[in-house]
Amino acid sequence: MPYLPHIAVLAPLALLGTLLIAALVVLAVRLRRLRVMQAEAVRQAAAEAREQFGRDVHDLVSSRLWLATLRSELAYRLADDDSPLRPALADVVQSIRQASADIRNVTRSFRDVSLASELANARAVLRAYGTDCKVEATEAELGDEVSAVLAIMVREAVTNVLRHSRATLCTIEIVVRGGMATLTVANDGVDPSVPPGDGTGLDNLRNRAAALDGVVGTVLDPDGWFRLIAEIPRRAGDRR
Repeated sequence: MPYLPHIAVLAPLALLGTLLIAALVVLAVRLRRLRVMQAEAVRQAAAEAREQFGRDVHDLVSSRLWLATLRSELAYRLADDDSPLRPALADVVQSIRQASADIRNVTRSFRDVSLASELANARAVLRAYGTDCKVEATEAELGDEVSAVLAIMVREAVTNVLRHSRATLCTIEIVVRGGMATLTVANDGVDPSVPPGDGTGLDNLRNRAAALDGVVGTVLDPDGWFRLIAEIPRRAGDRR
């Protein structure tokens, strides 16, 4: 059997070749996975950068435009009816509102809003208008969506206080019990003979709350106190 030594040599070589091919296939698969992971890491980094940009734009620009809108509206209301400043102030108010809308459109894909910043802004702007503001907020961890919606509700409620009342006191309270977060914004100085309207602002808040399995309601007391009350699960998806 003269060919047996050759077979004995070729068999290990064939096995070695097979193992080498298998190793190369595994290496190729791993390299492909590595490229996918690297691409995902780049995509994630870009997404985080866009989200950070959105937060920065909102915190640095949008909130200040909101304050500027309220202050210009106050100046417009205080100006005499026959004052030449009124048309100019009306243009200023409209321009700032349009700028605010543009900012919201630019950052509409970013839902992170700072609840702490909105509470601080609310206190500052109310006091600047001569309205005392008291804020009480339970220190509890809230879901990002819930925190953002509560922040928007605080902003909208304070806007309504300044536009539709002669409030001397406004209280903002956030209480978290169990799985529910409750926001109450109350103010005096409302004419109880005028029923509160259901404007688009309130409808928007109700829709935002409903999207998180929450509810929004209002109460007007005979003594002129108006309350906006929102109840939302502290984390999106909670139904405890």
